[in-house]
Amino acid sequence: MIFLDANYLVSYYIDTEDYHKRALEIAKDIAEKEKIISRSIIAETINVLNNKLKMDKKTIEVTYKKLIEDYTLIEDNYFYNKAIKKAIAHEKRLPFFDFLYMALMEELEIEEIATFDKHLCDSLGPRFSVIQWGN
Repeated sequence: MIFLDANYLVSYYIDTEDYHKRALEIAKDIAEKEKIISRSIIAETINVLNNKLKMDKKTIEVTYKKLIEDYTLIEDNYFYNKAIKKAIAHEKRLPFFDFLYMALMEELEIEEIATFDKHLCDSLGPRFSVIQWGN
């Protein structure tokens, strides 16, 4: 099982992104693994496509359909309280979504993540294997 972060998914689906080629390589490496995303990952991905990258509506629609159809989808609202506790206890300030994904991964015993987020990688700890942001 591997959790897919929003920045990995954006890089995978959008060929103009800096890490697009690396995301395609990672996709080959993880082809046989169950790929997990959450509702918040979908929201983050669509938000980046729509607001930051200003992608056309058709690209957004196609990407959304692929996210829904191609991955195991987790309802992540069950992990909000644990994420808040992690945010309060953590020595660094990170986006709430990073704490949410850490809580989700811990609770579901998902030990791998595909991400290009260095801050998240640095905060995960040794229990987790990162298929990596900078390699």
